[in-house]
Amino acid sequence: MVTGAATWTGGRLIQRLEGQPDVEVIAVDELRPSVEFSSPMHELAIDELEFAHFFLDARPHALVHLQAVDRAAILGREKSHSRVVMGAHGLFGALQRCTTVETVVMKSDSAFYGSGPRQPSILTESTEPRRTASAHTRSIRDIEELLAEVAGDLPAVTFTTLRIAPIIGAEIGNPISRYLQLPVVPTLLGYDPRMQVIFEEDAVSALLHAVARPVSGTFNIAADGQLYLSRILRLGRRLAQPLPAPQHRATMRALRALGNPFPGNLEDYLRNGRVMDTTLMKESFGWKPKLTARQAVLASYGRVRSPGTSS
Repeated sequence: MVTGAATWTGGRLIQRLEGQPDVEVIAVDELRPSVEFSSPMHELAIDELEFAHFFLDARPHALVHLQAVDRAAILGREKSHSRVVMGAHGLFGALQRCTTVETVVMKSDSAFYGSGPRQPSILTESTEPRRTASAHTRSIRDIEELLAEVAGDLPAVTFTTLRIAPIIGAEIGNPISRYLQLPVVPTLLGYDPRMQVIFEEDAVSALLHAVARPVSGTFNIAADGQLYLSRILRLGRRLAQPLPAPQHRATMRALRALGNPFPGNLEDYLRNGRVMDTTLMKESFGWKPKLTARQAVLASYGRVRSPGTSS
């Protein structure tokens, strides 16, 4: 079962799963899919009782939970926060009553750590997150805490949490990718954050690896290397427009009004950046992205072919 099937990541993961023998996918989301796939789509909100009954009747062997995404632009800030947290309550409650599940994979986010000037330069899985945080970051922390409680009650089930760096690419259409694709990119005057990213197809591959080779634990997932925002924009041949903080906020609000849903937590990231240690990803999780950070940026801007692209 894949929750959050309407997201680009969910759709691509389902496509990849459908290509494997003896795999049946149960796709669940309350929104319309952004990527087409062959498996039946079940339009259900996971915070409702109807979903709990559906989950228990479906009796899945593996669960991939992708609904820890920021949908404030679609549902509104408060409703998005409620759906993420209350949805996790409903999902994990049903999970505790299901006897068939052997593997649980949850897509978390590097936003778990927040972004701030007093953070460690490199964040490990054991780093205590900063206390002040956006609503999206609080949602992620809440559902990770919920999942840890459920994992303690189900020792026979493998629980894998992936704290994935900002996903970039030409197809995914998430806030960070839309921001970096602007022809003139508003940046904060006096700030040039260190950024860590992962290419869209590598993010899908990490989830697929977690399903195929379950390993219990929490893992930071990111491409090798880090880049300053100014370097990313130069690689993409974009023009940076440095602005003082008040003008930058006003510009981002104007872009939102024009149909570019940039969430508030993106501004914290563009001010302070975030870099994670990925040692456990390679040594314990047993996986490594195909593209480095620099290659991911170039592939996102169409300056190199991404893996799997035909010539």
